[in-house]
Amino acid sequence: MDAGRIDEQLIRSGRMVAIGRLTPALIHELNNSLLVLLGIADLELSALSPGSKEYERMETVRDAGAEIRDAVSQLSSFTRAPLEGEQELPLCDIAESVVSLVRRLKLPREVELTEHFCEEELLIRGNQALLSQALLHLLTNAFQSTPPGGAVTLVVERDGTDAVVVVTDSGPGFEHSQAERLFEPFSTTQPDRYSSGLGLAAARAIAHRHGGTLELRDSESGACFALRIPLAN
Repeated sequence: MDAGRIDEQLIRSGRMVAIGRLTPALIHELNNSLLVLLGIADLELSALSPGSKEYERMETVRDAGAEIRDAVSQLSSFTRAPLEGEQELPLCDIAESVVSLVRRLKLPREVELTEHFCEEELLIRGNQALLSQALLHLLTNAFQSTPPGGAVTLVVERDGTDAVVVVTDSGPGFEHSQAERLFEPFSTTQPDRYSSGLGLAAARAIAHRHGGTLELRDSESGACFALRIPLAN
């Protein structure tokens, strides 16, 4: 990769770091504004007649504000989670939380997202913030690879003594020869300006930190990534 390309990717990464530092302040301001909005909505609703058009309109405003508040709360939990320390965690719950966040942030856009969770808890030992980050990287990569009208599937299952998260998309897929290069920092097959080339590399590093692996599986169509983490004893 030429020096200009590396510099461009580093600049983008620096921009994301800056955004990450600003996020807590933005969340604080949004919560303050939402508190005012929801307070006024409840006050107006108490003075209106239930069933009237005015009541229904204000109820829509109140419900929309509550939806935004819940999304901000979930985003806040994700950004404030500590990156150090490990504990026993149910992997299905982590995956479900990430899927919920993705849906609230409307990341799938015109792509259908389907999820299947194992009935077992699948307890693993690790860091919740890092594992959530790895799953978010995998889903984001899948959405970027999938054209409008396509599909992304996330499956959490048990495989012997491991818990496995499989993310599959209906995009163009990858040649077998590309497999290892995909996990190199700043490597990306995405042509658009939103791809940093760091997501898969970071996700694999997180998998290794938890004693696991992240691999590209053979797939008849699209791409299929499997994140494997040992189950807790």
